[in-house]
Amino acid sequence: MLPPITFKRVNRPLASALACLGLAAALPAHAADAYPGKPITLLIGFAPGGPTDAIGRVLFKRVSEILNVPIIIENRPGAGGNIGTQELVRAKPDGYTLMYGTSSVTTAPALFNRADLDPTKAFDVAGCSVSVPLILLVPKSDTSANAEDFYKAVKADPAKYFQGSSGNGSIDHLVSMDIAGRLDLKFQHVPYKGNGPALTDLASGNVNFMYSGSFNSALPFIKDGRVKALAVTSGHRSPALPDVPSLSESVAGLRGFDAGTWQLLAAPKGTPPAVLAKLNEAVQAAMKDAKVKESLDFQGAEPMNMDQKQCSAYIGQEYTRWSNTIKRLGLKSE
Repeated sequence: MLPPITFKRVNRPLASALACLGLAAALPAHAADAYPGKPITLLIGFAPGGPTDAIGRVLFKRVSEILNVPIIIENRPGAGGNIGTQELVRAKPDGYTLMYGTSSVTTAPALFNRADLDPTKAFDVAGCSVSVPLILLVPKSDTSANAEDFYKAVKADPAKYFQGSSGNGSIDHLVSMDIAGRLDLKFQHVPYKGNGPALTDLASGNVNFMYSGSFNSALPFIKDGRVKALAVTSGHRSPALPDVPSLSESVAGLRGFDAGTWQLLAAPKGTPPAVLAKLNEAVQAAMKDAKVKESLDFQGAEPMNMDQKQCSAYIGQEYTRWSNTIKRLGLKSE
């Protein structure tokens, strides 16, 4: 015989509270599953056509397809990328306003005295995407056989050498000063308003060298012989310039040297971790797409192959590195 069915009195207020707690616990996962359910706005803190914008548009066209929602790119140039960052930190942390940033997130706060934009505190990191080395370029008239010879020539006659850059405090300026400090070099710095004007003047012989972070701008000049590439600043050779050595391998005083630009996807502080993970997954998948990879290769961009934790740690290291360099050099925004 089956046991008799009994009924127990339920504490309805307690049951309702438990049900609400269970629903609340389930919401983040459900929200992440449903995300994204509408168009995403992607801020880029630089003008259209620049290296960050060029890579971002190619990459996020594919990300848009993977997430199956439109991604609307809005350029917010100015203050070394700080304008885009300050708009990001004011946005709602729901994953629908993001920023595709560059290494300037670790340099611009110190240059512009914006401690509130400290990249280790001001926003959340969805993930790192690509790194791009700088290219040490000289005019075609330069007779140096390699980077080591070039630096020896600069050291022997510092008053003769003028370095062009894309501006005071730009990553190419900072990298050049880092190298100068390691090799005890002296030269005249000529800041331009962007990579393009500096490259044009270099080809004309108006400056003696530069470190270009824009492969798509520099490659045509290199290929037609208007300028010569002596080295790249990454710790290894760039697949886009396989015959050009790295500074690490070709200059005795720069063994292990690695510097350049890199890019990341950021979100407002407080964005759900599951949403950040979903975004990073889409970015990493997009970089493996054949057409995206072809475009990234042309622009000298290599996947950073970091998870979110590694990416955040790297940003912290770079922020310390360049903040200290900026302080040592006494640099401030113009």
